[in-house]
This record gives sequence, structure tokens and C-alpha cells, in this order.
Amino acid sequence: MAISKILCMKDTGKSYHGKSLKNAIDYIIDPEKTDDGRLVQGLNCLPDVAFEQMKQTKQSFGKLDKRQGYHLILSFKEGEVETDMAMEITKRFAGEYLGKEFEAIYAVHTNTDCIHSHIIYNSVSFLTGKKYRYERGDWANEIQ
Repeated sequence: MAISKILCMKDTGKSYHGKSLKNAIDYIIDPEKTDDGRLVQGLNCLPDVAFEQMKQTKQSFGKLDKRQGYHLILSFKEGEVETDMAMEITKRFAGEYLGKEFEAIYAVHTNTDCIHSHIIYNSVSFLTGKKYRYERGDWANEIQ
């Protein structure tokens, strides 16, 4: 398994805070890519209302602007795992990496030759209201 990307989602404007976060969530939960939604789960939030819960957390702490969330992609070599094992690995990774502070939604995609998963998590902790801080070098030193 390799973490192939981390993307930061910034605010897209005052008229619709969180548009990039909403679009990213909609992309990863696509039923055509997730075995009709069977391969979608949430961490500290419910998948069906993940965006609304994340937005509510931001509103509660007055942090609707700037960075909205983060998007991690876990890639597996062709034939390395079956879908259910990829889901379990993604679930464990999200739980260990994000702990009990951040809301996340994750999904395994089966629409390509190589199974891969996506994790999208809120930039604001629902417990403390502190923003997750991604620093230069975290990718190589902490995440991978």
C-alpha cells in the first residue's frame, strides 16, 4: 500500500462555503465506484450526512472559511488486496491517523485496475475546534 496523494481543499468563496469539500465527498461516494455504496463508511460522522456534520462543526467554532478539509488517497498494487481488505486497511488507517478528533468519510473505489481508497476529513476538530495543521514535510515524515 502507498499513500499516493494528499490534497488540501480551500474555501471557494463567500456564497457557498465548503463547495470543494462537498464536491470531494460526492466524488468519493459515487455508487458506480463503491459497489453501490457498500464500500463507504464514516469516522465520527455518518456517511449520508458527512458534509452537513462537518459544516456544522465549522459553524460551531466559527471556522467556515479557508481550508475546508483534506483528501488522502491510498493506492494498492494490482492484486495486492481484495475490496473488503482494502476497506479494513482504510478504516484502520483513518482511525489511527485521525484519532477521535476529526470527522472523516472514506471509500474504496473498484472502478480501475488497481483498488484504491479515498479519505476525506474535516479541517476542524469536532472536539476542540482546532484546525488540523499540515506542515511541509508531514507527507514524508508523518503520513507515509
